[in-house]
Amino acid sequence: MKIRAIVTAVLLAVAPPALAEISDYESMRSRLTDVLGSQAEADAAYNKLMQEANAYGQSIASMVDLFIQLCMVSDECEP
Repeated sequence: MKIRAIVTAVLLAVAPPALAEISDYESMRSRLTDVLGSQAEADAAYNKLMQEANAYGQSIASMVDLFIQLCMVSDECEP
């Protein structure tokens, strides 16, 4: 019974961050889709931004925010 309680506690401790990451991903993807106009472009942009974030040690959320700001300023995005 103790092992079962430990496993349950570990799963509960790990699950919320994993669910938060999924929610964050969906939110960022939705925002990218809004400014780029298509899910395919949003997915491609997200993948590229993820690579850049990893390369420069930045958070993906900050990279997405910066990309959206630059995209809106450049007038190359959907209104």
